[in-house]
Amino acid sequence: MQNKKYQIFVSSTYEDLKEERKAIIENISTMGHLPVGMELFVASDDEQFEYIKKVIDNCDYYVLVLGGRYGSVSPRTGKSYTEMEYDYAIEKGLPVLAFPYANIEQLPEKLKDKDLRQIKKFYEKASNGRMCTLWDNKEKLLSSVIISLTKIFAEKPQRGWIRPDEVDNTTLLAEMNNLRKENQTLKEEVENYKKSLTPEIENLADMDEKFEINFSFEVYDGYAYRKYDDKIQITWEEIFAYIAPHLISALNATLFKSFINNDFIKRYYKLPTKAIFLKILDDDAQTIKIQFLSFGLIDVRPAKMVKGGVAEFIQLTPKGINYLKQIKTVKTKK
Repeated sequence: MQNKKYQIFVSSTYEDLKEERKAIIENISTMGHLPVGMELFVASDDEQFEYIKKVIDNCDYYVLVLGGRYGSVSPRTGKSYTEMEYDYAIEKGLPVLAFPYANIEQLPEKLKDKDLRQIKKFYEKASNGRMCTLWDNKEKLLSSVIISLTKIFAEKPQRGWIRPDEVDNTTLLAEMNNLRKENQTLKEEVENYKKSLTPEIENLADMDEKFEINFSFEVYDGYAYRKYDDKIQITWEEIFAYIAPHLISALNATLFKSFINNDFIKRYYKLPTKAIFLKILDDDAQTIKIQFLSFGLIDVRPAKMVKGGVAEFIQLTPKGINYLKQIKTVKTKK
């Protein structure tokens, strides 16, 4: 029997179920499978949700854990991003395992919404037509998830991932040949893309000049989320020095923007304690990317996704790596 490794998407609200998510993800890894949790890129806007959909596309099973919070709501759909993940998993036909909390009214106030109507409606939706396992503590949840996954692996085996030495050689060679052809096509597309770029740009800003970054965030005041707008000015060199180490290996363009949103602004701006949904202006994120492309410090290239479509990836050029070494390496004090 082929030793398959399954990719499993773990979905829930984040802050109230952080410890439960951590335990589930660690134990799925211990079982020899591949957990996917959006700990670093919690869905907080519709653009990032498009990336999460691509992640779900590559998963074999979907685990939904429900507590006392409904989660952040998309202004486009009126649904929480957790419910949107669930709907998409159902739409894609993934086997779904749902684990609702046994009695949300008994949860501490800090772990549940003041108005429970939305989360209760989601409970009913997730329980409709499928067996759900209730839980009331982390240990029971963890054992239920492991038992349920083991059972569904046997009852509804998915494609999964198989060790190369267990794959039929004829099939493997055919796939490798297809990949070679696709790689050649992508190389040609990249070359055409590079040729379309303007060789030189006049009056390009120097690395020590400042760029104004506009961003917004929300703060919960006890009754509602209030949105705030602000801006900071940072030199191009400061921007590059912070993000460049993350571009030594190729980074998906969506993750590149998420990284700027989640980490970059926090380094240079003191946010209120309860600030959430940090997001820079999309046009500013694009300008940062295009500016470093114009400097010749990064390369932006297309790459074909596993299940179709082309994604944009960003990586340092040799010039970018050399510049990074100049500004980040530790110099001797002798």
